[in-house]
Amino acid sequence: MLLALASTKMFAQDKGLTVGLGLEGGLPIGSFANGYNFGGGATLRLAYNLDETSAITATTGAIAFLPKKVTGVDMKAQLNIPIKVGYKYMLSDVIYGLGESGFTIARVYMPTITGTTGGVTSVSSTQFTYSVGVGAKLGAFDPSIRYEGYSGTGFLGLRLGFNF
Repeated sequence: MLLALASTKMFAQDKGLTVGLGLEGGLPIGSFANGYNFGGGATLRLAYNLDETSAITATTGAIAFLPKKVTGVDMKAQLNIPIKVGYKYMLSDVIYGLGESGFTIARVYMPTITGTTGGVTSVSSTQFTYSVGVGAKLGAFDPSIRYEGYSGTGFLGLRLGFNF
């Protein structure tokens, strides 16, 4: 296993490719904050380095948002699966800016309407997504903060990433 990780890292560096895993936190804003408190999940980010200062990125993962307690409404979670591509530019030796766009598959879970107890159903939608943020390149550690928007609403996201 260690040999496989080492060879993957060597291959990624030879090709200018960085693979990053990240833990995500999200704070809904706008109308999204009316129904949800916060979210959390994980992402995978690939970055193909064009030179020392810029890279093309691709990001996907899953972020679940937990509902607020609303009297008389049994709300369930929302699961977002973003699929984005973008551009990363180093503003200094450590700080970078990142812009991405793509789409998010949003699946909202809710109780069934048929009158059965304990039943859960879901509704999916696909929405155009964009994000803009800043981050820090601290060796392999890659923390960043961003605004991610879709359909007139969005969230503030915090990503604690680690690059291989």
